[in-house]
Amino acid sequence: MPPVLELIRGNIVKYGNPLALKGSEVSSWAKELKLPKTGNLLFYTGGEYQLLPYIDSLVKTMTVMDPNSAGFSMLMGVRNIVEKTGIAPEKIYASVLASDKERFNQVSLKAARILQSLGYDLCYSGDEELYSGALLYELGYWDDFAAYAQKVTKVLKGTQAKTIVCLSPHAAEVIKIMYPKFGVHHDLEVKTFVELVWEQRHKLPKIAAQQSVVIHDSCRLARDLGVTEEIREILDAMGVEFKEPMRNRAWTTCCGGPNKFMFPELSHTIAERRVGELQDTGADLILTSCPYCLSSLQGAIAKKDQHGIADLIEFLYKGIVG
Repeated sequence: MPPVLELIRGNIVKYGNPLALKGSEVSSWAKELKLPKTGNLLFYTGGEYQLLPYIDSLVKTMTVMDPNSAGFSMLMGVRNIVEKTGIAPEKIYASVLASDKERFNQVSLKAARILQSLGYDLCYSGDEELYSGALLYELGYWDDFAAYAQKVTKVLKGTQAKTIVCLSPHAAEVIKIMYPKFGVHHDLEVKTFVELVWEQRHKLPKIAAQQSVVIHDSCRLARDLGVTEEIREILDAMGVEFKEPMRNRAWTTCCGGPNKFMFPELSHTIAERRVGELQDTGADLILTSCPYCLSSLQGAIAKKDQHGIADLIEFLYKGIVG
């Protein structure tokens, strides 16, 4: 296995997220909301939107530095810095190159405000929130995944919530489907952000979209969780016309994100091809509902290209909250 995967595995198991960020850093977006730590509906980010700029920077580093090289080994070899200062070397390296940190932090804040505007009372575990462990499962570290899922479940149960709303479909899939398959059981009803908005779609305002949009279905959301029509009915409720790429819903084309750590260049090629399929519809704006899709497709759009991409959360926030 590439050394970077062992680095990611170790960080998740020991620090609760792939890049060893502190809980206070992952949850900093929520300070102004002052959400309670207990309640019936748990707002769960898993740190996924917040971590993406760091992960993307690490992947960019991998494309110019051989993960098997002495230089990369040195980056990983100073792990004792973590013990002495609490700062992971790969986090320092990644954060120097990280971009769009503010944007990705704001996605979580915007999602919470959207749900509040629709009448949902949220609680949030704050500094104690742990990453779901999805990468442990997806990369094949199954023993670690089973043990780690127990830790996450303990935090989730501590909120006394009956329902958990996951921003990332990757988190929703592992908590809803994979945790029980690995013997980790909980009594939480697991829903995605899209589903909660869909349930209150009658409250959504009509908006005049300035751009034509096309929907990119996330693999996890469409194929594993079966959430496809909800996105379209949300847009219908808001009077937003949208276009469909040739491959959509359960037959959606992958964004390339899952390959990033092992085959970053191949990942980029796949993302470019998917962007091409989406742009072939003639739409001005690509809409997706997954942090990894957002990041991967964003990286494949040429800087000079007039086409844009937005998370559904960002798009809705503009129309609902302003």
